[in-house]
Amino acid sequence: MISKQIFGHLPDGRAVEQISLINANGMQIDILNLGGIIRRWLVPTPSSEQVDIVLGFDTVEDYLADQAYLGALVGRYANRIKHGKFTLKETRYQLDANQGGNSLHGGVDGFNRRLWQTSVISQALNPSICLQLTSEDGDQGFPGQLKAEVIYTLTEENSLRIEYRASTDQATLYNPTQHSYFNLAGHQSGDIDSHQAQILASHFTPTDSNAIPSGELAPVANTPFDLRELTPVKVGLASSHEQIKFGSGYDHNWCLDGYRADLQQPFFAAMALETQSGRKLIVNTTMPGVQLYTANFLGSEPIGKEGVSYQGNGALCFETQFYPDSPNQPHFPSAMLEKGQTFYAVTEYQIVL
Repeated sequence: MISKQIFGHLPDGRAVEQISLINANGMQIDILNLGGIIRRWLVPTPSSEQVDIVLGFDTVEDYLADQAYLGALVGRYANRIKHGKFTLKETRYQLDANQGGNSLHGGVDGFNRRLWQTSVISQALNPSICLQLTSEDGDQGFPGQLKAEVIYTLTEENSLRIEYRASTDQATLYNPTQHSYFNLAGHQSGDIDSHQAQILASHFTPTDSNAIPSGELAPVANTPFDLRELTPVKVGLASSHEQIKFGSGYDHNWCLDGYRADLQQPFFAAMALETQSGRKLIVNTTMPGVQLYTANFLGSEPIGKEGVSYQGNGALCFETQFYPDSPNQPHFPSAMLEKGQTFYAVTEYQIVL
């Protein structure tokens, strides 16, 4: 089932719509056409109550003030590009450098701040909607007109399937992701000490103190980045490892072992377990990397849903992606999208109760 309501209005008067996907199991995901934001993810409990497992806000104004990308679709390029500079087809480009002299998540006016066109694909057992956006040539410095499409489907297996498609009229970069902040105990539950994480990756990409990759593909063995088995997140957060200090926690890209070029079906990449409730989040994807971010710099402003003051290390993000700064690292999987190509990627977030 799908229902719609007006969530609020932008300063120019345009309406922001909330679309609710509801499956037969009592799971409900509320999505805004502003930034494709996942605002609420309600899961049923044995007591017939629902628990909201993603962080978010109650007003349009708070989402516009947000600097942490809570729940948003990110583009054109998720994560960071060093100094906002790259060369493509022998042309040098300068992007909007919106964080410490680097380009983060597509620039100051990225896809998370855009009003997407929405349409209903299916009202049936697997409710599905399509979001579409045109990004013009030169948008935030990126070349080419990009036509982006994202399909959200809530399945009867309690999985949110996210399909990304895009095309361009000239060579460009495209690296989309979904930036939901998960706290499987409930968005109001505070820290994530009760969470364990697993990422099926033998290597990760170390960074400098500004979160820009060095270019090394470093083994995870004997480091806090070895999450090949379920591991308490708080163990890594307490580590004195230089990389943990750089990010004030986990804010790194893992190189997924299951990745192969041109995959059409997602593979099992990562998982989180909340030990008190037993809830699991399973992440399947066709992308080559995943950024685990432990909300290290999340602040209490804007105030979260239901008046909750969020805190650092109060959530987990699993951002499936190309590696950070890939246009400047030729040995990383390429995020280039050619004219005439169709970009396609899938990520699934499944909740196991």
